Amino acid sequence: MFGALALLPLLAQTSILPSDSLGAFRLLCSGGRLERVSVEGGFPDAWRITTPAGVAREWDCRIRHNLAVPVAANDWLVAEYWVRSIESTEADGATIKLNFERAGEDYRKSVNAGTLATPYWRKMQVPFRVVENYQPGGASLDFWVGYAPQVVEIGGISVHNHGPSANPPVATLGFTYPGREPDAAWRIAAKERIEKYRKADLVATATDANGRPRAGVPVKVRQKRHAFGFGSAVVAAGLLGTSADDEIYRRKIIELFNKTVLENDLKWPSWEPNRARAANALAWLHANGLPDTRGHNMVWPDWQYLPSDLRALAGNPDALRKRIDDHVLAVGSATRGLVTDWDVVNEPIPNRVLQNILGDYELVRWFQLARGADSNVRLFVNEYDIETGGGRNTVKQQQFLDLIQALLDRNAPLGGIGIQGHFGTDLTHPQKVYDILDRYAKFGLPMQITEFDINSNDRELQADYLRDYFTAAFSHPAVEAILMWGFWEGRHWRPDCALYSRDWTERSHGRAYRELVYKEWWTTAEGITDAEGRFTVRGFLGTYDVEIDGVVSEVKLVAPRGIEPLFKP
Repeated sequence: MFGALALLPLLAQTSILPSDSLGAFRLLCSGGRLERVSVEGGFPDAWRITTPAGVAREWDCRIRHNLAVPVAANDWLVAEYWVRSIESTEADGATIKLNFERAGEDYRKSVNAGTLATPYWRKMQVPFRVVENYQPGGASLDFWVGYAPQVVEIGGISVHNHGPSANPPVATLGFTYPGREPDAAWRIAAKERIEKYRKADLVATATDANGRPRAGVPVKVRQKRHAFGFGSAVVAAGLLGTSADDEIYRRKIIELFNKTVLENDLKWPSWEPNRARAANALAWLHANGLPDTRGHNMVWPDWQYLPSDLRALAGNPDALRKRIDDHVLAVGSATRGLVTDWDVVNEPIPNRVLQNILGDYELVRWFQLARGADSNVRLFVNEYDIETGGGRNTVKQQQFLDLIQALLDRNAPLGGIGIQGHFGTDLTHPQKVYDILDRYAKFGLPMQITEFDINSNDRELQADYLRDYFTAAFSHPAVEAILMWGFWEGRHWRPDCALYSRDWTERSHGRAYRELVYKEWWTTAEGITDAEGRFTVRGFLGTYDVEIDGVVSEVKLVAPRGIEPLFKP
């Protein structure tokens, strides 16, 4: 999984762990076991962690240290540690993930870096930038070892703060992913599917006044828009702001995307106190040629994602139910005609506070209420950790399949499946991405990749994986859109994920996105009509300007019959 290991040079540094760094960690894992074992080599001992079966989430088994020292935003930390696998039920090895996050709700992360451990000790060295200021106790450092049953050892742990270095440490671990090879077999099949499902023949015909074909007439074909949705999360403050950065932000949105989602402005706690801001942002998108906008989200069923007054209604189910019903009807009605899709419920598998009080059937009712508020909008369920983490969370994949089936069995007006894509460095094989998507295609519903990003400062890795992930997803006929969860560092929940740095410098994966979507998957052609008055070009589905003998017409190129996607739009 990893290339050759080149260690970082020593820089001015301060340890953020106590002298007994190993003893600073505690186990958080129901049914797990933690043992301190002796090691022969460069460090005296290590933690041996045994994880149980039936772990639903990779962080359900972890060792954690809550930092006792402050760290500042933009400080560069370098974590060093040794790992090895003693036992694993996974074919590709034991999984260990380094995670540094806010020690509290929202759990904002600075790094989430996956490692496949081998039976032999391997030294890892992971540099990362801190995304916000933390006082003592405000951040935690974890090693996640969840999912499949396994026995792993972690030792030699150190984390040093190098400050906001002008020359930050460079990721030199050679993080990679299976299927990255230029000649990987999955690429051939993906290219064939793209040719079949994402392209069609555009035929321009020239005739005279009597309807007879005209040969030798010049024709120009220029694509204007993709039929497939390539989008991003955007924020109302940037759409409506007056700064120079806001101007660039708006221009980039128009240049780069044909689909959007408001990142936070339609979430219940944000929308309710400031409905006008969300409405004005949606109006701006419509006025600027971006009417294809997702609504995110109506109900996120955990207290931390709900208005604060709902917790007080926990003991009064009728009042709680009415409060939720009123919201779904209100936000659905207020955005009628302004959004094309709604995430009716977000992340309902791990977030079950409301279901535990009101019952699982409430999800069906929320969909029915949303349909009553807007008869045309498509209604989605949205979930994370389906494809990420190497695609190894098979427990959650099955739970999501079961949930979708249960909604359909109970006649919920479910119109689409949202699959998030927040990746760290434990990147999933593109073929496995496709195979997981294929499991959900059986429902005959459109799928959207709703929240894609890659949290790494390895720009070459980001560029390669963005290109490969997009290719795998674009090649699946049931997928109709891929949306990134932001694109500019100045307005991104994970700054290293952004396509553009704070000063608007385009990063490598930003260039990879542009070249893929607007060059490799973009059609322009010109020529002359043949003896039958025709000029034919194989083009990507979308909207075109076709110029025949100087006269321009707009044409929509759609999939021919018999080669439609697996769902009906």
